[in-house]
Amino acid sequence: MMIHQELVKKALPYIKSYQNDLLVHDKNAIDQYPGRKFLHFTGDTGTTIITLYWSEDYPGKDQRVPYLFSAADRYHILKGISDIIKALPGCNRMDLILYFDGKTLKPITYDRAKQIICEYTTIMQNQFAK
Repeated sequence: MMIHQELVKKALPYIKSYQNDLLVHDKNAIDQYPGRKFLHFTGDTGTTIITLYWSEDYPGKDQRVPYLFSAADRYHILKGISDIIKALPGCNRMDLILYFDGKTLKPITYDRAKQIICEYTTIMQNQFAK
């Protein structure tokens, strides 16, 4: 089964509003970065997907790219991932938390999601420093 189809099967029953978060936006995120690991948070008012990009997906050293309402370097973009994780408990996206490890999609706890992000940001920061 394709990963997005599996994600829809598991997450859609939880969503009462904003199903396009899952059906359109999350599919686009998965299709745009195939093979990337991701965390997926579902609540009755939609979803949040956090793609764990590869180092080459980030801007190069000393490069700034358009980001949200301004421009950002790779460290700023990476920090944004940690900021999203911290904000999620207040965003009604905690009914189902899934982790795609590059091979399988499995349910995890919020604490495990925070741990995954901590490990990921450390790895990326080390790769950026090379």
